[in-house]
Amino acid sequence: MINWIMKKAGDAALKSDVGRLDDTRLVKDVTEIKDLSYADDDDPGHKMDVYIRKDGTKKPILIDIHGGGFISEDKAMTRLWGNYMADLGFVVFELNFRLAYPEVTVFDQVEDIDRGVRRVLEIADQYECDRNELYIAGHSSGGVQAFTECMLSASPEMLKDFGLNERDYRYKGLITDCGLMHFYKRSIAYWGMRKMIFPKGYKQDKRYKHMTVTGNEYLTRLPKTALITNKKDVLKKMTYFFDGVLSEKDVSHRLFDGGNDGHTGIIFYPYKEENMKTLKEIRDYLLND
Repeated sequence: MINWIMKKAGDAALKSDVGRLDDTRLVKDVTEIKDLSYADDDDPGHKMDVYIRKDGTKKPILIDIHGGGFISEDKAMTRLWGNYMADLGFVVFELNFRLAYPEVTVFDQVEDIDRGVRRVLEIADQYECDRNELYIAGHSSGGVQAFTECMLSASPEMLKDFGLNERDYRYKGLITDCGLMHFYKRSIAYWGMRKMIFPKGYKQDKRYKHMTVTGNEYLTRLPKTALITNKKDVLKKMTYFFDGVLSEKDVSHRLFDGGNDGHTGIIFYPYKEENMKTLKEIRDYLLND
């Protein structure tokens, strides 16, 4: 019963969240290309959108992963974020992935994102992309997926455990926005989420251990990392927890704790003065050596 309730709640959340987006705030100079497929099928979980401000120059790539507790939501909810990050100079690829439950697990989603990024790099020249300037962002649960994808490019050992092919690319930066950076918040909702997104016996699975930030032996390989939260973020403690882990491991990172727009609020209101300031500071932090 709880699985059904959570899935229905997730479906309702997408409609609500997309309804919060003010399309009149879209930057008009940014081009939006919707629903490109990164797989040889018509699955909506294998689609991506591209945001680009075309000017004939090569630009850094930003892969972006939406939130939704792994079981809901869609790239449509990050439309404003993609638009504004493109206006700040990135070529943004908003990736969908197959949603978890009942057939799909988080491990399948990791494979989807891997597949999507490889496709992005195959077509990079078509969209004024600098293939050597690769960054990734994730919102809420997408923060875990962005973290995992980023770690995979720096850890051949992880690629082997996930059964993924070798890579010839690495990320230069990671953004987590109100990230769900550990799976064990005490609540029935989190218990239900774990039951829905992981296969049986997942705690003993090397892939699961690679997706956690505590005890991760490869954590020091992370590139520059920007952590976003705000006063009203319900997962603020998780961001501060991640901040502490990165500090302990001496990983280069910065914490951005401004505004009061709630959980992943910056994707709904990037045009606010304090949020624009945060986005510009993140861009400058990541792109400047």
